[in-house]
Amino acid sequence: MDARPEQAVRVADGLAVPADPGRHEWHRTMRGWHLAFALLAALTAGLVPTDTGLDLGRRYAALAVLAALCCWYAATGARALHRSQGSGLGLAYVAGAVPLTIGLFALVPWGAFMLFMLYPHIWALLPIRRAVACTVAGVVATAGVLLARTGLAPGRLMEVFLPTAVALLVAFVLGVWITRIIEQSRQRAQLVADLAAARTELAAVSRAAGELAERERLAGEIHDTLAQGFTSVLLLLEAADTEIGRDDEAVRRHLGRARDTARENLAEARSLVAALAPPQLRDASLSDALRQVVDRLGAELGVESTLTVAGTARPLPAEQEVVLLRATQEALANVRKHARAGRVEVSLAYHGSGVTLRVADDGRGFDPAAASPGFGLAGIRDRVAQVGGTVTLDAVPAAGTTVRIELAS
Repeated sequence: MDARPEQAVRVADGLAVPADPGRHEWHRTMRGWHLAFALLAALTAGLVPTDTGLDLGRRYAALAVLAALCCWYAATGARALHRSQGSGLGLAYVAGAVPLTIGLFALVPWGAFMLFMLYPHIWALLPIRRAVACTVAGVVATAGVLLARTGLAPGRLMEVFLPTAVALLVAFVLGVWITRIIEQSRQRAQLVADLAAARTELAAVSRAAGELAERERLAGEIHDTLAQGFTSVLLLLEAADTEIGRDDEAVRRHLGRARDTARENLAEARSLVAALAPPQLRDASLSDALRQVVDRLGAELGVESTLTVAGTARPLPAEQEVVLLRATQEALANVRKHARAGRVEVSLAYHGSGVTLRVADDGRGFDPAAASPGFGLAGIRDRVAQVGGTVTLDAVPAAGTTVRIELAS
């Protein structure tokens, strides 16, 4: 608690925050107040011996009281000023400083210099109500000392009451000013602390949102790649199982395709772990990657599947190529699972304003209004929306399904 105020800080998310919101700008001026106290004490100590109107005993007594006040300040006041208002140490200092300062003023007029330090200390260390009471008590005691010096003659009363009123007014103005500085500084410190807490909370929320987005991304990647690959492997193994004992060549063909699909799934899994582009796009163009996916579907289902590329092919941004590949894989996965199609057509058209991908089948179709929202179509829309594209779905029961994707270049 006795640490210097500028050291009493903590760091939250790169923002320096006062460890105690009650530490304020007033504390930063403590060196100046310590210096002022020392200068006024030195001035008083230098003037007391030169006052020939005082007897030797009074001078020694005044110097002794001044020394006691300085020691009391060094022992308690200097440390109390670095603590929050109303601390026990501050109360103890004021309880000792008030009688010592008034006593010094009673012994020598030059003791009035130390009153200039007493009232700021009172307002800096005590809560407002106690500061008011202590200030009034100090001013009244000072007035009592003046009355004792001047007597109660009617003509001399104004010499006491006028300085007393001025002293009381100055003390209250100074006290209000000090209190306002302390309160405003405390509010700023609290605001900084609240800001740091808000930043910490925001960072936690952002981190959680990032983790959720990453989980959703991985879920989409797994659904569009690994899940579809495993589905293909299962279908091929089931096809092989039905041919066992009847057509060994067909069994070997289905097992070979299942093995190839499993290898591709393994490559996809490694790609996801490494956060790299899909392996189909790593060493091939988008059209080549699409052709591989389309040919595999035709081989697995035994249906006619074609890929048509129109326009002048050109490299697209990596994220757009990934979206088009994943969308094609998902659309074909839906054909595999639901369409019962005899023909699938995939077209990729490059044009001046962008690129268009179209996946159409002649299967049984469905009613989009009555269909439950599948993860696949939702995933296609989410992916396409991330790169600023649009998805159009045209499906009619018993008349096939067409998925159309438009991306701007």
